[in-house]
Amino acid sequence: MHFFSHLEPYAGDPILGLNEAYLADARPHKVNLSIGIYFDDAGRIPVLESVHQAEAAMLAECAPKPYLPMEGAAAARSAVQALLFGSEHAALAAGRVATLQT
Repeated sequence: MHFFSHLEPYAGDPILGLNEAYLADARPHKVNLSIGIYFDDAGRIPVLESVHQAEAAMLAECAPKPYLPMEGAAAARSAVQALLFGSEHAALAAGRVATLQT
């Protein structure tokens, strides 16, 4: 039995489907909030003041920003392995699973 055999085929993303429905809607006075992005009347995405403040706070922190290793962040890779296989899987314990973060 394949690990993913119980999954149904992908039918498309319902959130992105809302965006497609918005684009197909010919009504002139509509607001597209389907994917959580606000566009102004000119079709631009305004940068909110709260975003400016958050970016300024991050910049003021001036924490080092080293490159990730080529294989990605170790904590993220381990979490993905545990999610997909279960944290007690024999293949994980034996070191037979390789994961890359792209």
